[in-house]
Order: sequence, then C-alpha cells, then structure tokens
Amino acid sequence: MILHEQKHNDIDVLELSGRFIMADTPEVRNRLNDMIKEGSGKLIIDLEKVTFIDSSACAVLISAFKNMQIKSGRLVLVTSPVVQSLIELTRLHTIFEILPNLPSALNALE
Repeated sequence: MILHEQKHNDIDVLELSGRFIMADTPEVRNRLNDMIKEGSGKLIIDLEKVTFIDSSACAVLISAFKNMQIKSGRLVLVTSPVVQSLIELTRLHTIFEILPNLPSALNALE
C-alpha cells in the first residue's frame, strides 16, 4: 500500500494505491483521522489505483465517513472498478458520495 497526501486549495486528498488490506488499516486510519482533525472539512479518498480491498479496509472508510459527519464535513470517494464492485456488493454506495475521477471530485468540493 502506497499513501500519498496532497492538498488542493482547502481540499485534502489521500491517494491510495496497491492492495488495501488489514495490515494497512492502522496506518490509513491514523492518517485519515489526522487529516479530518486538521483539515477544512473537505476530504477526497482516491482509491482509483487500489487493486484489492478487504472488509477491514471498508471499516476504515466507514469510520472516516462517520468522523466527517461529526465534523459536518464532506467526504468523497474516487474508486477503481475493483473497489466499486465491493462497495456496491456491500451496499455502501448508498452512504458514500462516489465520483469517477479526481478532477470531478475536486470540482464537486470547490
């Protein structure tokens, strides 16, 4: 798992690539929690380069979603086909705002 943080104006972006599995969840959860606490309330989690995701990774995404709700912020996911399939299978697409790519997510949050 490779993590890359970036900022576009007041929008925080966490880009993940590779396999997002249980071994990665503590690091990703901590980075997301820090970004949510210190950020402006606009967060994009870019999963477009994620090749595999497991249920523990989904739990991290749900936790980030809940923390953003507490902050009255907005969380947008950008997904790969693999991630999108799992999100739809678990019906999480009904709670997450999902956009097809990073530029559209940035436009939505500006």
